[in-house]
Amino acid sequence: MEASGGIAAFLGILFPGLIVLFIITQSTYFINNILVDFIIYSRSSNVVDGEETPAVLPTIHVLVPIYGERRAVIEQTVANIAELDYPATNIEVYLITEPDDAVVAAYVDEFVETVTASGPSIEQLTVNRSTIASYVREGQWDLNGDGVPRTKASALKYAFRTLTLPPDDVVTVFDADTIVPEDTFTLAVGGLETYDIVQAKQTVRNHDAGWLPRLEAMGIAAWCHTLYEKTTAGPYQLLGKAYFVTVGDLWAIGDWQVNATTEDLTLGLDAYEAGYSLGIVDRFIQDICPADFGDWVNQKRRWAAGPYAYLRAEQFDPRELVRFWTYSASNQVVSLVNVVGVPTGILYFLFVLAGFDLYNSPPLVVVTLVNLLNWVYYSVKTYQATALGVQFASPRQRVWFYVTTNPLTQLVYSMLWAIPITLAIWDHFVSSAEREFVVTPKQVDGRLADSATQDD
Repeated sequence: MEASGGIAAFLGILFPGLIVLFIITQSTYFINNILVDFIIYSRSSNVVDGEETPAVLPTIHVLVPIYGERRAVIEQTVANIAELDYPATNIEVYLITEPDDAVVAAYVDEFVETVTASGPSIEQLTVNRSTIASYVREGQWDLNGDGVPRTKASALKYAFRTLTLPPDDVVTVFDADTIVPEDTFTLAVGGLETYDIVQAKQTVRNHDAGWLPRLEAMGIAAWCHTLYEKTTAGPYQLLGKAYFVTVGDLWAIGDWQVNATTEDLTLGLDAYEAGYSLGIVDRFIQDICPADFGDWVNQKRRWAAGPYAYLRAEQFDPRELVRFWTYSASNQVVSLVNVVGVPTGILYFLFVLAGFDLYNSPPLVVVTLVNLLNWVYYSVKTYQATALGVQFASPRQRVWFYVTTNPLTQLVYSMLWAIPITLAIWDHFVSSAEREFVVTPKQVDGRLADSATQDD
């Protein structure tokens, strides 16, 4: 009898708490789903269809900021550029290096000479720190070291303003590990005949390197395909690589802000504010995702913090601000809520199936069904995105990928994101210390290359 009484007392405490948590989490999911469905997903997309061949094929200047990159990473990227269906004579590649980078200095001269003899035009530009210092306004940056920010944005700005490029030429940005489908440049140039800036989608190519790259490959492809594609009406961000814009338009926007640690987001918002239109190239670029958990956390910690500075942006009207909040913070909110919501939902339904009479009002049933239908719908879209973007070396690799990477494991992945998101929130809203850039090791064709792009 005492045991039965203890169980009853325990359930008397457990059930009310479980019901409260279930109502709160399901209500949060419901609000998020309504915002995504009606504010973002219901909007039309500017997608480059690629049906017409561009009338003119301008020179495309590929800016590749690198720091601490091993040669194997650069070789794959440059080899990919050489294999594109765009005329090699109309492509110029610039490796933007840092003066204190001993790793790259050990091979870059010989590498550039070898590639130039047999492939696309390639040139090395070493950043001049004193020149970048002239771009920094006093009070904008916590100066350290040699007194200038060591960011991807500062390297890009230096290269762009050092080169003398014709205004009708096109600029694109690659990370050192960026691989693109062979028709990407041609589609991008065609898209620029309609839109001011075009941006390719993104996924991961080293998904056989571990469980994190596999989950990221499906997750980022799904986000690009379902949400990012719908942000072209703005406010929009760029994705850090494989965006294309003419030289003249890039000058008009003001190019990159040297103190921006998420230069792609800042450039996109600046372009939107200037009235520039964005088109999406329906191709998936292939990046490398860190396979080590600590490296993955450090990378995502930087990514997650990017939008926070703009969540109270005065330049947006209320509707624009809601749209920006929805597409930039939606996934982060869901990841944080999932830490409680997923185990709460599982436990709640197990008790219901076991016959316990838990709170089950009609409004709560409707909210839960809407959430469930949204999850099913976006799961289907996730599979579609994966089929379009993720590449496999063999049928066996494809089967293993889908066995280990699916909507259920994506729930676990979203919960893992709560770690870098929490750290990013701490960095932005609590800590006043500047975080230094840390090199992220990456796996290339089964070999570990201690490499990372600046703020990649």
